[in-house]
Amino acid sequence: MAAYQRVVEASLVRVWENVLDWEHLPWLHRDTFAAVRCTAESRDGWRGEVELQPGGGEPLLLDVTADRAAGCYHTRTLAGPGAGTDIVTTLLPVAPHRTEVRVEFFVPGVPADAADVVGGVYRTLYAKLWDEDESMMVRRQATLDRAAEPEWREVELDGRTVRFLPVCPHLGGPLEHASIEDGCITCPWHGYRFDLRTGRNVDGRALRLRTA
Repeated sequence: MAAYQRVVEASLVRVWENVLDWEHLPWLHRDTFAAVRCTAESRDGWRGEVELQPGGGEPLLLDVTADRAAGCYHTRTLAGPGAGTDIVTTLLPVAPHRTEVRVEFFVPGVPADAADVVGGVYRTLYAKLWDEDESMMVRRQATLDRAAEPEWREVELDGRTVRFLPVCPHLGGPLEHASIEDGCITCPWHGYRFDLRTGRNVDGRALRLRTA
């Protein structure tokens, strides 16, 4: 029905990492997704219920399946609004840190006279999503490539100065300006929270923020 194409400044490895990262949807793409609940995942994809903004509506049951040999993946809506939709994304590495992305939208039941309008909505949405994803992938690669550590961040907490490295230990998310509430800092990429007094992850994950 419609297609969207661009080149992102990220390697194919970073893009595949992003495709399988269901956790970032309601955080990095908070204007589009309200919540996600993963029900199954593997190295080749994931399936889960996804709520769109503003939230409270009928969730979508999405199935994301990677075909690495063919260099593509399918995002299928199995139930909910738009059931039967199949979004096929083809990935082609064009340089060590550049990947061409082509997205084709197959949406059932769209009248011929509405195809251009609906296609335009999908293209606009995917331009926004890939802008946000590209920003995360570029930052992640820079974190992995960084020869020197970033400057430590200092905050006043419980009457004392707390110093911490502003890099999320999960996937390198930016904590320079991340929100702090009740002594905990929240990563804007995936919502992981850390207690600045101890560095421990407060959601029960075996991760620790570097503090001094």
